[in-house]
Amino acid sequence: MNEQVMVYEIKSSADSNSDALFHDNGNYFYWNQKKFNFLKEEDYVIVVNTHSKYVLLTKLSGKDISIEFDSAKNTSSFNDKNQNFIVSGKYDDFVRLEILGKYELPENWQWKSLGSSETTYLNGDRINSKASINRIKNITQLKELSTDNIYQEILEASLNNFNGKKVPEKIEKTQPIKMEMENHNDIKTAIQTKPFIILAGISGTGKSRLVRELAFKSCNDEALRINDKKPGNYEMIPVKPNWHDSSDLLGYISRINGEKYITTPFLKFIVKAWKFPDTPFFLCLDEMNLAPVEQYFAEYLSVIETRSSTDGTIETDAILDINSIGINNMKEFLKELDINDNHVLHNQFIKKGIQIPSNLVVMGTVNMDETTHSFSRKVLDRAMTIEMNNVDLFAGLNLSKNDLSYPNNFTKYNDIIGNITIGAEVYSTFKDSNKVLDYLGELNKILEGSPFKIAYRVRDEFLIYCHFNSIKNGKLKDALDQLTVMKVLSRIEGDESKVKDVLNNLSQLFLDREFSNSKSKIDEMTSRLKYGYTSFWS
Repeated sequence: MNEQVMVYEIKSSADSNSDALFHDNGNYFYWNQKKFNFLKEEDYVIVVNTHSKYVLLTKLSGKDISIEFDSAKNTSSFNDKNQNFIVSGKYDDFVRLEILGKYELPENWQWKSLGSSETTYLNGDRINSKASINRIKNITQLKELSTDNIYQEILEASLNNFNGKKVPEKIEKTQPIKMEMENHNDIKTAIQTKPFIILAGISGTGKSRLVRELAFKSCNDEALRINDKKPGNYEMIPVKPNWHDSSDLLGYISRINGEKYITTPFLKFIVKAWKFPDTPFFLCLDEMNLAPVEQYFAEYLSVIETRSSTDGTIETDAILDINSIGINNMKEFLKELDINDNHVLHNQFIKKGIQIPSNLVVMGTVNMDETTHSFSRKVLDRAMTIEMNNVDLFAGLNLSKNDLSYPNNFTKYNDIIGNITIGAEVYSTFKDSNKVLDYLGELNKILEGSPFKIAYRVRDEFLIYCHFNSIKNGKLKDALDQLTVMKVLSRIEGDESKVKDVLNNLSQLFLDREFSNSKSKIDEMTSRLKYGYTSFWS
């Protein structure tokens, strides 16, 4: 192992500045460069904060970030990755640390303080073997915080330095690093791109919980936080196997005891979202493929494609108009939805019907087994598909972290809800637009002659997703890799004669481009082909 490994301990006197030095995207942490002068980029830093009770596994990714000192306010400020930072006191230059993992400290965690030095080296030329007993104790404590492969490998290599054992020459860096305390950046970027998400995976992986968690984290209006167990911007609707039209979601006209339009929880939730336009609303369609999605969700699938942006405001056609409700039923219908004649939405609903509000996110959970329906290409083309099959059996066992609750700092509205609907809105301003199109061209050469070829809708979603990813300082390669799984591989299915060559050629492309997620998925799909048929779905 050639990289240096340094432990940096944040002292109580400096802890007040630490919260202000996390980047909003959750990927970077900054600190005064003074203690990091002997490190070079790609060296590892383990940041220990026993006061705020966390440990960061980081990698040095930038040095010499200059500051401006305001003597009147006694503050130091700097800008990096499109974000301004201000901390109390006078400092020299800062360093940027890329966060690879963040781990919470358990109660009664045993840590031997590093004292006034604040640092120690666990690997490299600067390690102090005379302090081996304390270093071994601290490494042992660190190892208990996470089972992440790379985290464990770094610490095991460091432990060997003090035990006199041979150190591995290199750490495999192509392994995916699991992020503890997940910030869901890929999911939020997918929502910004298209607010219709399919969460696929085996039963019990936390799909519906994830939707509720996103609602808790973005419930920024106090009027919606009445219930501690269910945020007001969240609704779960269990899908039933006998749904074969939209009446269970959009309602219907009843002529029993006179004509009346019967409303539904789905409609009421849409109207509620219109009443709180500055808060993201999350609708969870639980087990959404227990019934044919194309049938019971037909209106939504059509209307979601009418999204258009004017001056940053997104509008759609009506999912339910006055003709469907009946002119004579409209007054009672609006009263049922708590919209009186003086309400600001009254005239809008009369004139335009019930449109899909721009702050509504529809997320469907999916299990694939003999009791469920497969998805048509119409559904998959309109949705962002995210797999949740990874299981960590050690996760979720901390009772103090199991209850969902409202955070102190809510996720910003614009970090979840997008305001772009077509690729043309970003093509000229997004610097990597042509790189995205070149990649899609490579894909289409492989997909030529198949029904899986990429067209304009997917092209636009690639451009929009990669644009939002770049704003969060994400890497283009990672965005293309993630979106290939979501939008390309999810549509591929068939027998050997139909998909074998496609899978083989895609596999080579992903290998050449080092797309780890896409390569892993294509290998899984190829392995299932020996049974005569394969698809994205497990």
